[in-house]
Amino acid sequence: METRHLIKEQSSISIPALRVEIAETLSYTPSYKKLWVGKQKAIEHVFGNWEESYVALLKYLGALQKFNPGTIVELCVSRSIDVNEVEFRRVFWAFAPSIKGFHYFRPVISIDGTHLYGKNKGKMLIAMGVDGNNQILPLAFAFVENESYDTWDWFLSHAKNHVVKDREGICLISDRHGGILKAVNEHGSPWYCLRHFINNFYDKFRNSELKALAYRAGSQNQIRKFNYIMEEIRKLNPRAREWLESHPPNRWTLAHDGGRRYRLLTTNLSEIFNSVLKGARFLPITACVQLTFYRMVHYFDVRFPLGCSSQANGDTHTPHVVVKQVALMAKASAHSLRSFNREKGIFELITQRGRNVQVVNLEQKTCTCGKWEAFKYPCSHVLSACAKLSLNSCQYVDKCYSIEYYCATWASEFSPLPHEAYWRQLPFNELLPNLELLRNKKGRPRSTRLKNGIDIKEGRNANICGVYRQPGHNRKQCLSMPM
Repeated sequence: METRHLIKEQSSISIPALRVEIAETLSYTPSYKKLWVGKQKAIEHVFGNWEESYVALLKYLGALQKFNPGTIVELCVSRSIDVNEVEFRRVFWAFAPSIKGFHYFRPVISIDGTHLYGKNKGKMLIAMGVDGNNQILPLAFAFVENESYDTWDWFLSHAKNHVVKDREGICLISDRHGGILKAVNEHGSPWYCLRHFINNFYDKFRNSELKALAYRAGSQNQIRKFNYIMEEIRKLNPRAREWLESHPPNRWTLAHDGGRRYRLLTTNLSEIFNSVLKGARFLPITACVQLTFYRMVHYFDVRFPLGCSSQANGDTHTPHVVVKQVALMAKASAHSLRSFNREKGIFELITQRGRNVQVVNLEQKTCTCGKWEAFKYPCSHVLSACAKLSLNSCQYVDKCYSIEYYCATWASEFSPLPHEAYWRQLPFNELLPNLELLRNKKGRPRSTRLKNGIDIKEGRNANICGVYRQPGHNRKQCLSMPM
């Protein structure tokens, strides 16, 4: 009974944490295997068994649509001989408040896929956005059988039709999965996740120094600095530079992307939410959908009052931008400035640190440092020019960072779901699980992926001792460990 209570309160609780809780409460420490089996039984008791969860899925999604109008559900099934029985294939869902909120977001979407760990195999696909306060908002979800061209094309088609709709200029950030690359050619050009792109580069050339330089090249704002780093790469390995140049620079470099990314370089947005859902991916399918629903309810419930409070205080922009602008204003006061055309707002600035020269053009909204175009709010050079002309720099901040847009993003409300007796009737009686996705292998499925070059951060030593946290060796190589 204790296990059931813990699972109900925290479905993502780990086995070690579960062992500690039970040991403290019952003064008994069960084995890992007993705890894992017990947790599975508790999950089934609390959230229902896996087969029944598919029937419940139809009812639950129907209720979401009925009581939260505008919520989108697209179900892909395979009919059996009996017309009242269908076999599950895929499901796509997007909540109405998220769809409405995306209109006020930065025009950037991060997409990613993650494994399901329950009795049935499969993948969960997620499309993620980010608001003007640098907070994530999941836009769409899907359960599919695998990651392929077919499944990504299906997911992106629904995301475009139901979430993006007629909004133009959307930047799509993804890893370089073959299915995504093929599918996005039909839905719009992809911008690569820089981490995945550089990892592919590292797999080919196996040189940590080259990898670090390539990452720096991709994350530079200025074309001048990008060209300098690319020359350094050429000196180390001409073939490495040729490989980088064989890929369109606008898809993996900030210096050439025209500001389309809003300086979002990787798929970290999706991966952050994947970590939130990690425990849910062990649950039956309906329980996993429920968790996405309640997570979204929490986001909107907490963030809308934050916007209202900032608006009441007279703030014009989100706290994220206000903090950045205050820090940049301190740097702006140290710049030396020379006017070339006051009417057009053309200035030459010499920075105190490094004595670098930058050119600002307020009329064309450009600065040679590249940060204004990348971030969509004034850099320190632009702030210095505005101070010289006694201009309000707020006019040069992208509207997606405004408190007005922030409040509009989180203004929509979710409605709770009443008793099942009030849910809508289904078009068919039973939804069967896809038997092809049944996990036949006994034991606990792997819940963490094998680490690769993506997990090695640039500029850091890959080997860290697990005992004394010292770099240069691992636990097995530690000389302080007993032989």
